[in-house]
Amino acid sequence: MDVYKKSGRLTLFCLVTLVAAMIAGPVRAQNVNVTGKVSDNNGAPLMGVYVLVQGTSRGVSTDLDGMYSINAPADGTLLFSFMGFDNVAEQINRRSIIDVTMTVSSVALEELVVTALGIKKDRKALGFSVTEVGAEELLKNKQTNVINSLAGKVAGVNVTQSGGSAGSGSTIIIRGGNSASEGRDNQPLFVVDGIIYDNSTVIGGNSGTDGMTKTASTFGNRVMDINPEDIESMSVLKGAAAAALYGSRAADGVIVITTKKGATDGTVKVNVGSKYSYSWANSLPELQGVYGRGYYNQAGVFSDYTYNSWGDKISGKVYDNVGNFFRGGNIWDNSVSVSGGSKNGSFYLSASRYDQQGIVPMTGYDKTTLRFNGEQKYGKLTVGANVAYSISNTRKTLTTGGLYGGGGNGAMTAVYGWSRSDDMTYYLNEDGTKYRMFPQYQDLASDLENPYWIINKNKLSDQTSRWTGSVNASLDLTDWFNVVYRVGLDTYTYDEYTYIAPGGAVSERYQNGRLSKSDRTYQYLSSNLMLNFHKTFGDFDFNLLLGQTFEDTKNIRQNHWGYDFVTAGTISFSNIANENKFFTESTTLKRLIGVYGEFRAAYKNIAYLTVTGRNDWSSTLPVENRSYFYPSVSGSLVFTELLPKNDILSFGKIRASWAQVGKDASAYATNTYMWSPAAVSPGFIGIGNNWTRGNPFLKPEIQTSWEVGAELRFFGGRLGIDYTYYNSTTTNQIAAPRLGQSTGYIFMSINSGSVSNKGMELMITATPVETKNFSWDLTLNLSGNRGTLGEFMKGVDLFYVTDVQIGGVKAAAVPNGGYFLGITGDYWKRETLKDGDGNVVKDDNGKEVENPDGRYIIDETTGLYKTTGVATNVLGNREPKFIGGFGNTLTYKNLSFSILLDIRKGGLIYNGTEYLLLNNGLSPQTLERESVTVEGVSSVTGEPVSYTYKAGQTYIVNKAEKSGEYMIQSYWSNYATNAYNLLTDTNWLRLRAISLSYDFKGLFSKQSFIKGLTATVTGTNLFLWSNYKGMDPEVSVSGSGTGGSGSSGIDYCGVPATAGLSFGLNISF
Repeated sequence: MDVYKKSGRLTLFCLVTLVAAMIAGPVRAQNVNVTGKVSDNNGAPLMGVYVLVQGTSRGVSTDLDGMYSINAPADGTLLFSFMGFDNVAEQINRRSIIDVTMTVSSVALEELVVTALGIKKDRKALGFSVTEVGAEELLKNKQTNVINSLAGKVAGVNVTQSGGSAGSGSTIIIRGGNSASEGRDNQPLFVVDGIIYDNSTVIGGNSGTDGMTKTASTFGNRVMDINPEDIESMSVLKGAAAAALYGSRAADGVIVITTKKGATDGTVKVNVGSKYSYSWANSLPELQGVYGRGYYNQAGVFSDYTYNSWGDKISGKVYDNVGNFFRGGNIWDNSVSVSGGSKNGSFYLSASRYDQQGIVPMTGYDKTTLRFNGEQKYGKLTVGANVAYSISNTRKTLTTGGLYGGGGNGAMTAVYGWSRSDDMTYYLNEDGTKYRMFPQYQDLASDLENPYWIINKNKLSDQTSRWTGSVNASLDLTDWFNVVYRVGLDTYTYDEYTYIAPGGAVSERYQNGRLSKSDRTYQYLSSNLMLNFHKTFGDFDFNLLLGQTFEDTKNIRQNHWGYDFVTAGTISFSNIANENKFFTESTTLKRLIGVYGEFRAAYKNIAYLTVTGRNDWSSTLPVENRSYFYPSVSGSLVFTELLPKNDILSFGKIRASWAQVGKDASAYATNTYMWSPAAVSPGFIGIGNNWTRGNPFLKPEIQTSWEVGAELRFFGGRLGIDYTYYNSTTTNQIAAPRLGQSTGYIFMSINSGSVSNKGMELMITATPVETKNFSWDLTLNLSGNRGTLGEFMKGVDLFYVTDVQIGGVKAAAVPNGGYFLGITGDYWKRETLKDGDGNVVKDDNGKEVENPDGRYIIDETTGLYKTTGVATNVLGNREPKFIGGFGNTLTYKNLSFSILLDIRKGGLIYNGTEYLLLNNGLSPQTLERESVTVEGVSSVTGEPVSYTYKAGQTYIVNKAEKSGEYMIQSYWSNYATNAYNLLTDTNWLRLRAISLSYDFKGLFSKQSFIKGLTATVTGTNLFLWSNYKGMDPEVSVSGSGTGGSGSSGIDYCGVPATAGLSFGLNISF
């Protein structure tokens, strides 16, 4: 608490000193005291507009609310100037109140952007890259998850949608990940109207309780709770300099969302929108339909006692089980808003309802939202409040896998692996009992569960109820000193329900039913005090911001689960015996206090300098290390102000920044815990060490970054180029690597190693054609990032993600110069590399080096290719070489046509679905089953060998007789084990969105009731060209919120991505 008191005294001392300095400034002569507000065309206040008394050097700048006050001759003239807007001259004519509306100039090109702490700044003053996406652009391909609306639109931003499930989440990464440990989320901080907004992907249970994991079902990220219609703009703050003022949680970038406000022109506006969409699976795996269920054993004897498709040719009907399983999904999206206001106040009220039918039967997602934003002025005091409520429900199913430790399987693995000689829809007998394929040969737990049983009998769902709100006040103490205070709350309750019906193909203990109810309560309380000082001295303009922030976070988790219902048909914990019921609860508390400051200086419209500093005190770090400071400095030079005006180069600016951002630890990472007491043998209760050891000496991660860039505008703004090069290194990585268990633990939190990212971003905007009735606007953005890991402590070879170990590969970050988005797995071994003298080459560790161009080794014990036998070999990099988007908008009178292409070049994607199909005999590749050949060198003699296996013949392999059919089956499983066979360095060109809209405003010009009517037709993901041969390559097997190197680029039996068409109407009154 002493630290907090000292920080408060420091803030007060700085305030008193600056106030005294400012009071000592010149006293203006009294003529007419003119006050007023300066706004843009939309009624939004403009901060920093310079108001000058013509013919004098007397001038002031508008405050945060666009207000100004100046003494001037009663018959004088005021000149209003602001970069990006046309100058305005107003004769005073003895008026005491003069309000001004400024119009964006032809070369402005969105010069005002929202930056840290929600402050609008002139783009030319920024020394770092910021991209703002307005409401109109977001709504061109409106989706309920607003993250998806950014895909392909912002350089340096990589959005990965995690599949086509209703309510599924998405991952967004800005300029690469910065933390290698899977417990650290690399997604940016979201801020909505000045309040930090949680974007976690919540999973109620876990593998240690009810068996729920990220690959078992569908989970959404919590930014989905926002109604996209409420958003006015989204600003993407990419570099550390742009985000430094937001503190520890901003190390991975910040996305600032500003919601809509009412106009201040005295009118009331009602807007109603309705949209219908139809979606379908845009890509399904290709399955062979020639051979049916069955297999051949080593002796060549046929049997149909299998779920695999290594049998004879199908003589009857070939079932399209995959195509018939998925359905088209209907989506209704309705919203209404009422907004208005007057000179002294405004309001915005909205409501929305979203209903989505999933492409998987019995699944869906719905969301209801309400929002109120209000603002009122009382002289120099402005107060505002906003509150939003949302409630969403997801009806889902088991997808990729079953519940951990509970046996069974997911619906998707069964759908893709079901033999095409069997009708998958037949899952019940005529009497309503469960149909089993092999009841006479195996117990229930060994069955492959039919996907129709999974979706119709089991019940999985979640519900999220959320409140967010804030109250703020702004007081103009003088024309150069303003105080702003904001307090905000973000809280939600997430309830998850999982019911596994009796009679399921699960472990024996769960075959009489299983039930779990999990909930998480999240509460985030924050306050923020800002003191703003602004003063102009001649050609110099100075701004000083001092602030203090307080954050308090609380998480409560409860898990109830049990199994073995006593009475059939009653789904309740009261129907489960006490010894089969379990409960866990955990409470996590975290507190952070910070003080910060920002100093800005500008010389004319030419040179700008910004310096920031922030100090945080975090409760998650040891007392001696919980205080940490991080600064930033940035600047820009508008060099065209020094050049003669010309018709070619309209605007030119160079910029540079350097910054540090601290990042604290997860709650309780410093502590080591014991497991809860449990029975270790009859009559004995024991406790033991948790598998994770805490570290009482942790230090904060520190990210140091720098960037340089240039912005150029040609031909009056018709052509624009924005280029950025950036470099960042995050040191003191807080990680929990898997260490030798001789330590007594599996994981241990440490400070070790670094993560580096460097890359380039390019944004080109152009208006090739612009006439009275027609215009053509285009944007092109390209970006490439290179993420690597530095040196870590000895023994830390990989950081792999627990839930992303699929089909023999792992998503992994590789220390000591390796890939951040690496992938590891098994492969076929090649002969060793030899030098000119024929000696085997060895690496620094004495390990024999393989010849990358050498022949494969044939394992004489199997007669097939020899594998390494481990899944920790580094195979390559999942990170694309570059990504981008190319957007075009053509407007003819009231008709507008937009198209957005999404581009990707390079980056490995693993086709785990094909791995399943190869093993099951359903891959089209396995149609080659008359004969196969393996060629290489013998694992015994080293001499060249070649073995051909043909159906109908018998072979001696390792002294055992094996049929040709058996060897062919084994070959394809061996083929799937070589991960290189399933990896593609993937390129794509995707039609992300296409939209056609027409504004019918001309129809209502003779009446005043209807203000506007717009009709829009939109298509999403309608076309994809890619060299990837699986399903849609935009994949992330464990969904959003996966930490560390994540799960992008791993494709394994997920719900297929969707394409869709929508028709919408928007009417204003």
